[in-house]
Amino acid sequence: MKKVIFCLFLLFAVFITGCGDKKAENNTDVRDDSSDTINDSDISWDYDAVTDDDIATDTGIATDEDASDNENVATDEDITKDEDASEDEDLTAESDQTTDDDTVADEDTVADFDSTADADILSDDADYEDIQADDDPATDEDGINDSGCNLNNTIRFTKQPAKMNIAPNGRSVSLVCEAKLTGCEITYQWYETPDNSTNSGIAIPDATNQTFETPVVTEQGIYHYYCAVTAATPTGESKTSVSRIANVAYTALPTLYINTPDGVEITSKEEWITGASISIAGADNESWNFDEIETSIKGRGNSSWKRPKKPYALKLKKSREIMGMPKHKRWVLLANYWDSSFMRNELAFYFSRLFELDWTVHGEFVDLVLNGKYNGLYWLGEAIKVDKNRVNINDGNPEMTDEEDKDYLIEIDTYFDETLKFKSEIREFPYMIKNDDYMVDENDEITSGGQARIERLQSKINDLEKLLYPDFTALLDTNDCSAPDESYSDIIDIDSWVKFWFVIEIMDNWDSGHPRSDFFTFDSANNIFKAGPVWDLDLAASNTSTSCRLNEALYYNALFKSPAFIARTKELWNEYSGRIDFEPEIETVRSRIAVAAKYDAMLWVGHHDYINTVLNNKTVKVFDEYVEYLKRNINKKIPVVDSFIGDLPASETNP
Repeated sequence: MKKVIFCLFLLFAVFITGCGDKKAENNTDVRDDSSDTINDSDISWDYDAVTDDDIATDTGIATDEDASDNENVATDEDITKDEDASEDEDLTAESDQTTDDDTVADEDTVADFDSTADADILSDDADYEDIQADDDPATDEDGINDSGCNLNNTIRFTKQPAKMNIAPNGRSVSLVCEAKLTGCEITYQWYETPDNSTNSGIAIPDATNQTFETPVVTEQGIYHYYCAVTAATPTGESKTSVSRIANVAYTALPTLYINTPDGVEITSKEEWITGASISIAGADNESWNFDEIETSIKGRGNSSWKRPKKPYALKLKKSREIMGMPKHKRWVLLANYWDSSFMRNELAFYFSRLFELDWTVHGEFVDLVLNGKYNGLYWLGEAIKVDKNRVNINDGNPEMTDEEDKDYLIEIDTYFDETLKFKSEIREFPYMIKNDDYMVDENDEITSGGQARIERLQSKINDLEKLLYPDFTALLDTNDCSAPDESYSDIIDIDSWVKFWFVIEIMDNWDSGHPRSDFFTFDSANNIFKAGPVWDLDLAASNTSTSCRLNEALYYNALFKSPAFIARTKELWNEYSGRIDFEPEIETVRSRIAVAAKYDAMLWVGHHDYINTVLNNKTVKVFDEYVEYLKRNINKKIPVVDSFIGDLPASETNP
């Protein structure tokens, strides 16, 4: 009996040892696969960089879907088993490591690598299917072929083509895909998919390398590509997975490249990031293109700065012309996040030029590539600054005494966030002086001369309000005041205030009713307040108003009681209204930005549903519908303005 027991013990020990060896062997395979996938020295993590003028960009948007993909990669039952949980932890940790300076990647790069970027690629609901040979391969009990190629494991993508790419002038773009499965032979086939789906791709002849150069295109559009990766054993068994879809857009717009030092993120609208660079490529007018001009950059805007798609301010190291606009250091990049037609501001500037206000902002649409990543459709234009080519007023000089004045660019804005600011006595409007030269020191502190000038300007505005609201008392709403003292016309440029009202009323600019972003100037030598320039109407024309709403905004509740102002309003409307022909302007802009607007929507899809607008009893969702909605609103508002002006009381008073 003892011999029998001893023999049984020996058999049990041999069985345990064999199992342990097999488990250790399998664990080694898992670790080797991880090492090959993550730490192979052949892997280049800089696959999103811009090279040879081609763009390989990534949206950099982290989504819940992407996050779930990361979980799927780490917990897929095809890769790891419950009994190997401790090895899973080691594998995950090893996957997140960087081995040297060449493999250190930013968060976006790591996310792209680990998640394989799209839920359609690695999630349980993946678009691809595993392709097996007709005959089952000879495998051991764990599914490992004699070659070491385990088709039960998931093909691991170590490089993905960038999601969002721009092709300036339609030129070729480099797309890169690389994948690994230990022990397997890997082959590649690139596809074009007209309907943006991996279910309907058309194989591209001879496109069988890791890198694919997209065809040069001459027709504006958005093109879609993906790469099918096949892992095969020496005996012919195989499986195939597909990369994420790479979108390539030829918009026919100039492409603006901005690079900050070391790719630092722009997180402040107060602090400038210095040492950045800007370039423009792809403009039809070759003189508009330039390389790497040094600039500083920061955020800008108020409510728009809080949105995901950010607006920016640029301050060039040296003044220069940009896209045909007069030279200056200061420029703005408007995101138009609130405006899915992208053209409300552009339309307001059209009306400003039509009504011949003194100066109208100019700009051009561009595709922005920020630190190597496509960032959407932007409007690059002139910042509102005092300059002979912009707001052309006297900005003073260093030799001025404290008793001398200069001209002022003034903004009425409830954000009230500038250094030089005050409120008036009657309307209590928030006034801010925008041209602070010779009024603040190098620490942005108000000088004695600056304070004296503020007080004199405040006194001038208080005097104006007393003329506009002559019987005002603390208990009386300004809307209920009697007609203004007509001597106000000695210190107001009536024509400019009439024309300014034409623009904001036709555009139904509700911001002016708060008021916000309303500019005017004060000519100190001639003691004249003049309205303009027009600015910031991206939320205008969002409703179809059946009445005039801005005839009581700003000073207009007093001005529309003035016979002189009414008479001039009628005269100027009769002069200009027949010239209004805004639809060709809209169609010109629509044609120019249509592809770019649709491409922007693929990146910033959320903002296209922000304003709850309705057209033909359905929610407006796409670019062309937003444009039609805008046209409809303006076409309805112009007759409203015409009727309002026609109903104003006739007067024989000459302005």
